[in-house]
Amino acid sequence: MSSISSARNTIKSASTEVQERGATVAPITLSERSATVFALVRIFIGYLWFQQLFWKLPPNFPNLHNYIVEEAKYTIVPGYSFILNHLFLPNFTLLATGTWIAELLVGLSLLFGVFTRFGALLATLLALQLYVGLAYAPGEWYWTYGMLVLLGIAVATIPAGRRLGVDQWLAPRLQAAANTSGIARFLSWFV
Repeated sequence: MSSISSARNTIKSASTEVQERGATVAPITLSERSATVFALVRIFIGYLWFQQLFWKLPPNFPNLHNYIVEEAKYTIVPGYSFILNHLFLPNFTLLATGTWIAELLVGLSLLFGVFTRFGALLATLLALQLYVGLAYAPGEWYWTYGMLVLLGIAVATIPAGRRLGVDQWLAPRLQAAANTSGIARFLSWFV
């Protein structure tokens, strides 16, 4: 009982402190219309990633090698070209397979709203890697990769898969199981 009352006092004093500074603290909620629009944005981004799989299909991964060579030439991070030239290009098939699988996971995750936050975080990492390597390459528009990074972050921060996605069905089940299972608690963050 004392720990609960102590927690309440802490919450009251924290909210009083915020109110004294003139700030308002109110939770931000999305309307059904906003959540649906954001789900459509998620689906669009997922389709974008999925569509980009077709110009680099396994087993040959055509054209991907040229893009990695371009990344090595125009990278904005010192040392990244060394990593590409000496680690990834000699093991091109492994790199290409990993890239293709990661982009497939992003596309499917965002299209179907399955573990959407995981897909969005992976999309953010992939887009950041593209930005680092290709943003200043000739013929590339650097804002493209910046927007991809920001779109990934936006989808990761809002539970966009809980509308028009499998996460809508999965989220309550994982949250119910989170009380007894650490794995469910961990997985519930990704929906």
